[in-house]
Amino acid sequence: MRLSASLEELPTYSTSDPLERESDPTRPLRPLQRDGPASSFSKERSSPRTPTKRKKFIRATVCILSLASFFILFYFFSGYFSNLFSGGSSEYSVILDCGSTGTRVYVYEWSVVKSEKGRPNFPIAIRSLPETPLKPTNLKSGRAYQRMETEPGFDKLVRNESGLRSAINPLLSWAEKQIPQHAHRKTPVFLYATGGVRKLPVPDSDWILNKAWGILKNSSFSCTRDHVKTITGMEEAYYGWIALNHHKGMLANPNPNSISTFGSLDLGGSSLQVTFETEKPIQDDTRVTLRIGSVTHQLTAYSLSGYGLNDAFDKSVAHLVKTLGSVNQAGGKVQIKHPCLHTGYKEDYSCSYCNPVKGQGGIAVELIGSPNWDECAALAKISINRSNWDNSTSGGVDCKSQPCALTDNLPRPNGHFYAISGFYVVFKFFNLTPDATFTEVLEKGRDFCAKPWDVAKASVVPQPFIEQYCFRAPYITSLLREGLQIEDSQVVIGSGSVTWTLGVAILEAGQALSSRFDLQGYNRLLESPHWVWVLFFLSVVLVVCAALCVGNWLPRSFRKPLYYLPLFRQNSASGSVRSAVINPFKLHLWSPISSGEKLPLSPTIAGSGPHPFGTAHSLSGTVPLTELSNLSGVSHSYSAGSLGQMQYAINGNWKPSRGQTTLQSRRTPSREDLSTSLADVHLAKV
Repeated sequence: MRLSASLEELPTYSTSDPLERESDPTRPLRPLQRDGPASSFSKERSSPRTPTKRKKFIRATVCILSLASFFILFYFFSGYFSNLFSGGSSEYSVILDCGSTGTRVYVYEWSVVKSEKGRPNFPIAIRSLPETPLKPTNLKSGRAYQRMETEPGFDKLVRNESGLRSAINPLLSWAEKQIPQHAHRKTPVFLYATGGVRKLPVPDSDWILNKAWGILKNSSFSCTRDHVKTITGMEEAYYGWIALNHHKGMLANPNPNSISTFGSLDLGGSSLQVTFETEKPIQDDTRVTLRIGSVTHQLTAYSLSGYGLNDAFDKSVAHLVKTLGSVNQAGGKVQIKHPCLHTGYKEDYSCSYCNPVKGQGGIAVELIGSPNWDECAALAKISINRSNWDNSTSGGVDCKSQPCALTDNLPRPNGHFYAISGFYVVFKFFNLTPDATFTEVLEKGRDFCAKPWDVAKASVVPQPFIEQYCFRAPYITSLLREGLQIEDSQVVIGSGSVTWTLGVAILEAGQALSSRFDLQGYNRLLESPHWVWVLFFLSVVLVVCAALCVGNWLPRSFRKPLYYLPLFRQNSASGSVRSAVINPFKLHLWSPISSGEKLPLSPTIAGSGPHPFGTAHSLSGTVPLTELSNLSGVSHSYSAGSLGQMQYAINGNWKPSRGQTTLQSRRTPSREDLSTSLADVHLAKV
């Protein structure tokens, strides 16, 4: 039986109990496990383990992916959370409405609203600026709307670049005053032309839009080429429908079994836009599917060209010219006595419907007032009946049997409607409230038409087209009753603040919002908020993983366990330092460790079994031989050449395991260790 062995031979011994080995000779020997450089028994310190390049690469990849995933999720959901818990900041839109009678500017301020639990709120809050009435300007007053407007319409400014600048620049200057200066550059401006420009030949309309684009792109606002265009009649129709129902709070109604929206009758200068919601989608060219929030609206929308207020009056003049011929000529002009004009009225007029070639300008006509109320009402009905103006119509259309303003392929309006724009203008002109009846409109029109021109002109504030209101009163009444066959009880006159430009502002705000995050996804998340939290917590897990990856790269001093904390420092004659180990149950002091003479090996805790502190700890540093005898409460077992293994005995309750005791009994110093340690002892005594 071999009684001693050198330290170099110790790794060949098994860490198991020798008695177990003797009972089972066939059991293979296991080398001693070495947890690190502090637990080595050899004289040469083994190098610490370092991750391979492959492991480093995998760790770096996981860390980068985790961090990237977190920041992507954080950026993606920051928009949702900011709108779930707080309202957004204000943004602005500037819209130019280029109609047949003039160009108008509208400024809208919008923001994202906070959602209320259980209520499908419309996600955008929008209002028109300014909220206070405008003061009179050097332009014509007496407007029906609180807005800035210039004249004439764009269709009168073909090949007139200076006229375009005079029409646009004052509107832009006025809009700049309504918006904070810091928001000018990010505020989009839109120029949408309607009926007047739609009637122009393509070369003329393209010239106007290109020149207008050149003016807008040099303004203080943000403008792209696709913001300057001519919109179709159908676009104008559903823009007006959106504006109306948003104004009435009817958008995003969650009840799919009922139609609670209002139809829109938007009367302009050149055309009439009709839009209403149907229970089932109509499969034709008038169908428009509109999704607002989480609700889908099936709409029918169409535009009736030539049924605007100005075009209707022009058709009445063309009918008189066609009926009377050119028998009364004076100075090359056709003189026409109009039953809807006041006594004493005499003005030149350009009749565009008198020219059989559309878009080639009007024919000069001299209009003379010859008031006759019954004839005026009959002339208004003639202007409404499409059979008088539609070459494809064979025979006359009876307005009592069918809506004579509609072609056979257009669906008949149904439901309740708000009549806006031109209808409101007529009501306001006669000082009628929205709840007034159309019978009252006819009475007001009759009284106004009976006044001489000088008296009638002085009875109202200065405004354009005063002479035409004697015709407009019976016209809007016949348009609803005969042209569309809508009952008076189905129609309410809407506010003048509701225009199709509001619909444009709402949709553009929605697109701007969806460019930051999916608006439909936002509404789905509002309906199912648990998905928000699931993904949010997933992002938290990812960032924790990323933090752990980063932590593995920190220096070793930053990654010490929390229970290695300095408790106090006491300087002895030998400069010893006392430290403490924080244990969840007890507080145990370390033995003093000084910076005396260094020994070949660092002291280590003996054995690989359980430790009273819960784990085996390495005592880094060196311990002078002169102080080892003063370590109270510590049982030492070491060789002359090495401190060997130090076993802590706390309160004398802990003892090494059986295998550890046997291992200690076998450990004897080698010859080389004895010679080295004796020399060190001699030096220490000296």
